[in-house]
Amino acid sequence: MLLRNKSKQAKSAKDNSANSACPLLDLPEFVLESILRRLSPYHLCQLAQTSKDLRKRCRRDEIWEPLYKERWGKIAGMNAFDLWRRLLFQRDSWILESKLIKAVPVIRPNEVFVNLYWQLECGEFWFPGQVFRQGHAGFEACYDAILEYDRNSDTFRARYLSRSASNIVNGISWERIRKPPVMTSPSELYIPDVLNELRPGDHIEIQWRMNQNWPYEWWYAIVGHADNCISENQNCSCHLDEMFWIEFRQYPVGSTWRRFQIRRNRATEVGSASDGFYGGIRKLTNMEDINAWLQPSLESDGQWSF
Repeated sequence: MLLRNKSKQAKSAKDNSANSACPLLDLPEFVLESILRRLSPYHLCQLAQTSKDLRKRCRRDEIWEPLYKERWGKIAGMNAFDLWRRLLFQRDSWILESKLIKAVPVIRPNEVFVNLYWQLECGEFWFPGQVFRQGHAGFEACYDAILEYDRNSDTFRARYLSRSASNIVNGISWERIRKPPVMTSPSELYIPDVLNELRPGDHIEIQWRMNQNWPYEWWYAIVGHADNCISENQNCSCHLDEMFWIEFRQYPVGSTWRRFQIRRNRATEVGSASDGFYGGIRKLTNMEDINAWLQPSLESDGQWSF
């Protein structure tokens, strides 16, 4: 009995010593949380190794969700998050077998974002995204891919879903990556609700594919004026026409790819085997989306040409 009491006293003294060695835990909870929110991911991980109590606090979703959105929010959208969650619950699925995820972590309650953050950061999760392709005056198209981050080079590698799908391209920079703008599958027609609102000068993205067996890509374009329009401004009546022109200004005047006429009210793709097939349209309503297409880049993956 005496030995047992001494053992309990020693354990109690050890616990008290551990708590006294970590004065952060003596702070009010809101003060401690405010401090943790100001730490970098690296320092949070360092602090989490000092005690079990701090480990729990440093890994909470309330701390890591803002860090995840800041680091990955622009390139890893909800479809990436949903895929990652499915992988955790479908460990024997074909997705796991295709090595889209290299390790399946044990997820504790309220620790989702810290696990997803580091799986992306360490290149342990291939996530769905889109890659911009360089054109003559900025980016001209954006195609779907499965992406993996490489910490050593601070770039991405991609497996494309169309054409050379089996090839992996390395060295893709951050500015060439974005999360898919819509939840529609790359193989599905996107049904827009803005066609009647489009006017000359509007910036848009339109689905396009060369072959009906391929997934869609998104192409950047501008709504143009009709050939017989004499106003050449936003006050013309082109927006009342059933047919309207799409201008791909990435191509020079006179190119067969420069202009294409399309019907406003439709629910199917249009086109031909020679010109490709056009699908749904997204209207770009903010300058951040527009400028993403217009920024110059010296990169090219060398696969795509017309």
